[in-house]
Amino acid sequence: MSDQEIKEKAIRLIWETNETLPFAYANHIYVSHAGEKEFHIFFGHVAPPLTIGLTEEELPDSVSITPVAKIIVTPEVMSDFLDVLNKNLRSFAEKESASKENIND
Repeated sequence: MSDQEIKEKAIRLIWETNETLPFAYANHIYVSHAGEKEFHIFFGHVAPPLTIGLTEEELPDSVSITPVAKIIVTPEVMSDFLDVLNKNLRSFAEKESASKENIND
């Protein structure tokens, strides 16, 4: 075999555990795309303002969302991301449904 011949081999990727990985709570998401190259995913947090005792005129016209993370991915990763999210959402819904059935029995 020559030195310039390229071999292919599938390499398994393994996620490591990192208990010190920082995390942020987000209750809003915004997605945009830049042409055909990448998707920008913004995660944000908004806390409703205290409005007890305010009149309708005193209520704010808007509330700001605080960005907590921005992730940029390729279209291929975005497609995989959506697939994984859908599978997890279906699994979650099935478990919730089964849990509610067990409670009602």
